[in-house]
Amino acid sequence: MFFTFANKIKKGMKKILLCAMLALTCFCYAQAQFFGVDPEKLGNLMSGLTRLPYDNARMLMSQTFKALESDAKGYRKAVEMLDRLGDPTDSIHNEVLYMEGLKTVTSSFVLSNSEKDRPKFLLQMAQKNAIGAPATDLTLATADGKTAQLLGGQVPTLVFFNDLNCDACAKAREALAASATLSDYVGKGLLRVVAVYTGKSEKDFKKAAYPAWVTSTWDKTQQIEQADAYILNTTPLFYLLNGDRCVLVKNEPSLKRVESALAKMMLSSDRTTPALVKQLFNN
Repeated sequence: MFFTFANKIKKGMKKILLCAMLALTCFCYAQAQFFGVDPEKLGNLMSGLTRLPYDNARMLMSQTFKALESDAKGYRKAVEMLDRLGDPTDSIHNEVLYMEGLKTVTSSFVLSNSEKDRPKFLLQMAQKNAIGAPATDLTLATADGKTAQLLGGQVPTLVFFNDLNCDACAKAREALAASATLSDYVGKGLLRVVAVYTGKSEKDFKKAAYPAWVTSTWDKTQQIEQADAYILNTTPLFYLLNGDRCVLVKNEPSLKRVESALAKMMLSSDRTTPALVKQLFNN
């Protein structure tokens, strides 16, 4: 009975939040008509969308831009705000909403063809290894002089893209090595963890130190940079792939958020890619 009551409360809160987001969308539209778009309020709206269910959030993202179509100046400010959604270091970073926004603006009549060039390019880049899509395989060098494939086996894979000459990467490596959760998953055969050094120095690569349960690799042929196999605007970044080799978490700098997504995935009764994408949207 308690869980039934708790679920009802949870559903009620989602409805309240959805109504609040709808009201904020209408407010942004009305404000744009008379005073112009307020970037701070628009940022709050985009941040709030990440707390809504997957389908509702995508719908409201699209509707927000459509509501602003009659105010060209405000619309262009909203387009500029999309950069925040695509920035892994930004607090409102969200790959799903980023792509939804780019799809909306590139098909809109508001922007000129030349103005659409940048969002079209960004959309093309964002579609590579997009959430829910198959991940790109890489042939990587290993410390023993052999090669290994990024995609292997039928268990989920956590990919850790990192450089050996940045403080943030060093902290992420320490957190990775200290993670009892990841070590336990790997030990039970439930997860693969692959660290990918993205730099160009073999000497630096050989200095890399990881626990035995982490597969240490190097993008020796620079497929990531030269072929844009993965678009990495910064490091460190984590990708989480399911057993079907599809992307569930993309360009995530926080290991804690990755561990949270993993826990949800392991507890899920429906591990199909579409279901997991929706479940992890609010992670």
